[in-house]
Amino acid sequence: MKSFYIVLLITIAWTSSLPVQGQDSINIGTRHSLFSNILNEERMYWIYEPEKQPGEEEKDYPVLYLLDGDVFFHSVVGFTRFFASSRVSSLPPCVIVAVLNTDRTRDFTPTSSAARRDGSIQPGDTPKGGGMKAFYRFLTEELRPEIEKKVSANGRNFLVGHSYAGLFTLQVLLDYPESFDTFIAIDPSLWWDRGVFLKQAEKEVGQKDFSGKQLYVAFATRQRPNVKLDQFALADSLGERIIPEMKSQHLRAIYKKFPDEVHGTIALPGMFDGLKSLFMR
Repeated sequence: MKSFYIVLLITIAWTSSLPVQGQDSINIGTRHSLFSNILNEERMYWIYEPEKQPGEEEKDYPVLYLLDGDVFFHSVVGFTRFFASSRVSSLPPCVIVAVLNTDRTRDFTPTSSAARRDGSIQPGDTPKGGGMKAFYRFLTEELRPEIEKKVSANGRNFLVGHSYAGLFTLQVLLDYPESFDTFIAIDPSLWWDRGVFLKQAEKEVGQKDFSGKQLYVAFATRQRPNVKLDQFALADSLGERIIPEMKSQHLRAIYKKFPDEVHGTIALPGMFDGLKSLFMR
């Protein structure tokens, strides 16, 4: 964890030295939009492409699809640039595609549910969510072909998500393992619909083949007083029962806990550690 905070301090120092108003600006990406016929709405996304050095030949790059993209874009671009230039990392330069949200509960959850984080359903609670499959189709059938027209992609694809988006990332790994190569799920919302993902995984994971795929999953485990959550027990179940079974089905998997972090603080430390752990030489 210390390494993450050192890099964060360096990043803060670097950003404080950026040109002030009146000087040339520094831009790290471009804004784009695409109308999705599957979702029937306009979707915004941002793209970062690695800088080419003078005289450097054209290269093809992996593409990292970053969910909740507007929140994490600048940081994850910084992380990939840092690791791509590090002698202790095998991570190559990556194209980053930051996917912005319209309705994240709808898009990232696999079922419609009224259950709360503690598993309870209160009078007046109405079911919501359940659009995961449609959003997956948007990512792979509409957005990915559009991205591959715009950038030099090499066919390797990463999927990165936190919270609901972390649940989506795990669900894609279980349902469509062939669609991405690397999956990074940070504090995935396993509590959704009273642990529906784990129930499905227990039935299906033994029938999957995860050859050539890798997963990093991390959980914030700092307890908060007077807050009752199912998340901690579900995270233990994932680590003790599902992850070993996934490994037996040829998945390279790294499972970690962050005892000093809560759900709202783990995203950036987890993404940094995920890239470091998966690509450490």
